[in-house]
Amino acid sequence: MTIRIYVDWSGDPGFKFRQGSSELLVVATVISDEELDMNSLRLKLSLPEDYEFHFSKTDRRIREQFRNYINTELEIPGVVVLRVDKQLLSSNMRQKRGEQVIADLITHCVVNLPFELLQNSTLYYDGEKEQQSFKNTLRTTLSHAMQAGMFLRGIKAASASRNDGLQVADMLAGFIRNDPSSIRSNMVRIISYPD
Repeated sequence: MTIRIYVDWSGDPGFKFRQGSSELLVVATVISDEELDMNSLRLKLSLPEDYEFHFSKTDRRIREQFRNYINTELEIPGVVVLRVDKQLLSSNMRQKRGEQVIADLITHCVVNLPFELLQNSTLYYDGEKEQQSFKNTLRTTLSHAMQAGMFLRGIKAASASRNDGLQVADMLAGFIRNDPSSIRSNMVRIISYPD
């Protein structure tokens, strides 16, 4: 059994708020013991098999159906969503490169996922190609935070357009960013950061 962790975020890691940086940054991590498949929802909504669920591009009606699906039907071992108010972050965090900020926040999510599923799992993040600098930063940050003897099998970039797990993470990040109370599923743990 291969455990997969899917990661996506909504917002940006910048701190130039007057120049357009987002005040909120939401990181969603979804852990699953099988490849997620959203084709039953696509079929129910009469969408083509290659339809990509992407929060910012998805029609309101489809969003509502997706939210209902998450709240009532989707069964996966764990979801952690970090809702970050960037204006409250420490000056130390504000001085870090964007890659490091994202890596720190992803790591905070991962260490809050079910511990027994993390060992030997593979983490997927949304990216058309491997971004070696980000991948190395994330790997180093995760390895420092994991308990001794715990390791991830791999960290890989994957295109969300062809990965339903990443689409679930994207939609969750969008919902939590815009209306955290809309997600009522018991499997979704929402963490406000800094708390």
